[in-house]
Amino acid sequence: MKRFCIASALVFCLILSGAVAQDSDVEEAVQPAETQETVVSESEDPIVQQFLASENGEEAEKEESSYVKKEKIYPEPKRPRVYTQDEIQKVVDAYPDHNDQEYIDNCNDTFKYGIRDQIIDALKIITQEEDVRFADVVYDLFEDTKIPAVKEQILEYFTKLKDPCIEDFAVGIINDPYDERKTIVDKCFQYVSAVKSTSSVPGVVELIDKEDESYFNGALAALGDVGGDEEAVFIAEYLDRDDLTTAQRQSLMKVLGKLKAVSTYDKMAEIVQNEDEDKFVRMYAAEAIGAMEIEEAEDILVEQFEDDDPNIRAYVIKGIAHFNDQKATDILIQGLRDTHYKVRLEAVEAVESHKLLEAVPYLIFRCKDKSENALVRNKCYDILAGFNTPEGNEYLVGLITDTKTGDSTKTTVAKALLKYGFTGTSEIIDLAKKTLENDIHKQLRYNLGKEFAKYGKPEFESICADYLAHKEVFTQGTGLDIYAKGKYAALEPKVRAIAESDNGKRKNSNAKKAKKILGIKDEAEAE
Repeated sequence: MKRFCIASALVFCLILSGAVAQDSDVEEAVQPAETQETVVSESEDPIVQQFLASENGEEAEKEESSYVKKEKIYPEPKRPRVYTQDEIQKVVDAYPDHNDQEYIDNCNDTFKYGIRDQIIDALKIITQEEDVRFADVVYDLFEDTKIPAVKEQILEYFTKLKDPCIEDFAVGIINDPYDERKTIVDKCFQYVSAVKSTSSVPGVVELIDKEDESYFNGALAALGDVGGDEEAVFIAEYLDRDDLTTAQRQSLMKVLGKLKAVSTYDKMAEIVQNEDEDKFVRMYAAEAIGAMEIEEAEDILVEQFEDDDPNIRAYVIKGIAHFNDQKATDILIQGLRDTHYKVRLEAVEAVESHKLLEAVPYLIFRCKDKSENALVRNKCYDILAGFNTPEGNEYLVGLITDTKTGDSTKTTVAKALLKYGFTGTSEIIDLAKKTLENDIHKQLRYNLGKEFAKYGKPEFESICADYLAHKEVFTQGTGLDIYAKGKYAALEPKVRAIAESDNGKRKNSNAKKAKKILGIKDEAEAE
């Protein structure tokens, strides 16, 4: 209809032009030379130009993008990469229950002969555990299966491993997604992001440019991980469009922040300072100019920290955290004292990345403040333990030994101290021993045991023995977990005794667990 109207207007214009031409001699005779109208040629007529532009599928007034689109790439097929013994051992150490040959054989058989649900369940486990031992058999399954749900789960598996072995498949889908399930396409976006597939860039850019809502957000998110400076310019130019929704502008700005392209700095800086702009767009722009680490950006961010909106201030912290000078330090310290917890949380995290030891008194104050948000307080505990300062250590260990400290706080603090291992280990062991004396602090006993079981340190041998000797089933089971990690030779007889305590008359879960830890085949299961 639009083209018909334009064409009609064009015909009318040409007829009118002909009429003017026929009467031109009369007009020239009566009009002064300076008042004569210039007859516009067909090639110069704006209506003609608009019609011709429409014929070419472009609006006459639309500016050409400076981005040069790249030809689509189709990577060559390749098998999974060869994983090192260290990578395999990391899985074995993290999941000792899945280390026996029986488990490995069962998984391999499931992938070769199992039905859909069995395969998907097994894939979910090895994906969660990042178990690299099955990469080859899973790759072969991917090549053979016709079941979309299985393909999706395999995409998740190789995404988690960041293995580029199915890059050819994912890029092929992105280059031509229209006949494929939307869920598969989304998994492919996530996959190319994880493996940083630059081969996917042309297809991703095309999907963004086509404005197909089905793929816009997924393609845009992927571009933030696989794009470069040229793609940042493309996004920055795209941002000038008048037909974008607020949500689209927010997404575009977020991606620009990830790309950190200095060539887009002027536009980003202008947006940050524009108070009429959408606040989320300004937020992401603030983080983006900070990530570019341009000197002028720091002064802009310092000024924007006075904004009334806590979201803007929080993202100013994200941006200024990229600088390492006194200006940045001053803003981070101010952030620790901000009225909104979101700003304080960002400041706390920035303090950690800067290893800003002068912030220790502020972190301790945040921990002591009963009105403080739990996220902020717990993060402060962790940072104080990692900083390993005399003042911070004294405060944290004091919380472990103080009988007035709640069990939840003791758990959080113990977790932080054991994570870094600088101090407080003996005090935490003493605390655990006290919880074994009665069941009043039973949950704290379990929680501390779980933390001991993460590390397998030699100094945990005595507390492991105490847990194993306890009559309560779950406490003894936690002791087995501690033993499984530490493999304390002196405690093997105790574990063996638990394994042999199964009299066959009732289910004994700890006996079963002990047998598995010791590598003893369970005869009842075998039958």
